[in-house]
Amino acid sequence: MLYKRGGSKGFQGKYSPFLIKFLLFSTLLYLLWVPFAAVYFSAILRITAAYFGLIGIGITLNPAHDYLYSQGVRSCIPPFIALVLATNLSLKPFLEKKTFTKRTFFLSLRESAILKGLIIGIPILFFFRVILQISYVYLQIPPAPGEFYAVFVIFLSGTCRVALPFLLWLALGYKQIFPLLKPEKYVKVKRGGDKRGYVCPFCGAEKVGILDHIRNVHGEEALKSEAVKQLLEQNPQIKK
Repeated sequence: MLYKRGGSKGFQGKYSPFLIKFLLFSTLLYLLWVPFAAVYFSAILRITAAYFGLIGIGITLNPAHDYLYSQGVRSCIPPFIALVLATNLSLKPFLEKKTFTKRTFFLSLRESAILKGLIIGIPILFFFRVILQISYVYLQIPPAPGEFYAVFVIFLSGTCRVALPFLLWLALGYKQIFPLLKPEKYVKVKRGGDKRGYVCPFCGAEKVGILDHIRNVHGEEALKSEAVKQLLEQNPQIKK
């Protein structure tokens, strides 16, 4: 959850960890992405060539490795993954003892929006990049398309490289980015008899043992947060 009431101090206090995590994950992911950049863009070119082959237009796409690398390294996939991880993955549990014995990382992956964001977002970004490459090739096939089409390709390029990752992040993680600040937000679903589930203020998971979930997935420090205090104030029936 990125939003917090309480003026500029609350804004800075809540967004600063997110920005730090985003920069950290972005740097790490780009370093990991570099060896695969040329392979990634080569796959895009192969799919593009296959598409034109299916419609009866023979094209040859054999660029140099440097070109493949320069295009592949500009992919918007690493920053998108960084946004998803920075929004949903807490780093605090990794600083606690017995973190790995509790499998905190895998619990966080499974129970937050991380898997949904990666499984849905990455294929969409890849698909749009293929469409963009196909659009580039059409610009070079005679007869030359009109000016409107060229403007469309420029628009598609900006959308694919900049806007789409951000919009996907908002669409897939809106529950964490724009939480509903209402008392009923935390009382969401009934599970078996009188047991009542609560929505985690950090990752949106619906859990009967909400405090155990927060402790195991988001760390002991998360129990001291304002979000948990608000949860307990709104639902005094929850026992610590």
